[in-house]
Amino acid sequence: MPNTVPSDFNAIVITPPARVDSSTIPAIQVVSKRHKLADFVGHRILHMHQVETIDSAAVAGLIDLIGRADKAKRLVLICDPPPIVRSYLDVYGAAHLLEGRVLSSANDGTYTTELASFVPPFVPNPKGRFDIYRNGNAKSFELGAHGTKEIAPVDLSSFPPKAPTRANRMAVHDGDADAEIKASGYVHVRKHNCGCDHTHVTFDKLHQLQAWFRNKGFDFQGLELWASDVPAGMVTEKMTFRDRMHFEQFQTLLKIDSGWKKIEAPMDDLEEEFYWKY
Repeated sequence: MPNTVPSDFNAIVITPPARVDSSTIPAIQVVSKRHKLADFVGHRILHMHQVETIDSAAVAGLIDLIGRADKAKRLVLICDPPPIVRSYLDVYGAAHLLEGRVLSSANDGTYTTELASFVPPFVPNPKGRFDIYRNGNAKSFELGAHGTKEIAPVDLSSFPPKAPTRANRMAVHDGDADAEIKASGYVHVRKHNCGCDHTHVTFDKLHQLQAWFRNKGFDFQGLELWASDVPAGMVTEKMTFRDRMHFEQFQTLLKIDSGWKKIEAPMDDLEEEFYWKY
């Protein structure tokens, strides 16, 4: 079904390009200053699904954006951030900035959250895009090396056609050098916020689940379980599939045979991510 933007929807939606670096920040600042967005009353939404590389200057800009929005009491939502963003924030000691802000798309590509009545779906743009929604009407700007230019308003009528697929490669940008890391499979990550007193119970339930999967003839290319020290009380489950089709077969299994529900898996307060293994 086509997406209908509510008439009272006010938001700044930023879709960064594949490579986000120190040149991206000035381009965003130009748009912000020109349209007086510092005082804009509305949400700040970042669609980071197409980001493949990001440098420290851009991460510092992200930290500043979140800080300014928090100070102005604006809602900040970050949709499908790649693992490299989380890694950089960990290095900066700022991983807590993502808590309660990260959204992952549903299988049809839509976003649902109790924090906002509407979140526009991800609409790709290789150069990066800036959408300003005022009372449901959008103005769109394309980012470029020599500034920004206004383009036709983003058309949500045909989006999302399906759940977006993250790029199958990733490059870590360090100075002038890029080191490319090849993809080797489709990954489903589930973070179980179980609390410090229930970590062992969560591990036990997840092991029971894996045994159930294997008894059904289904196995994974890779499986990892680990508990987090910071923040404490979180168990992360990472399942690696051969490809998206293999992942979809797994989803079909869960729908056809609901016996796994009897295990009472720790699904409360669950955060999910989908991305290629880097």
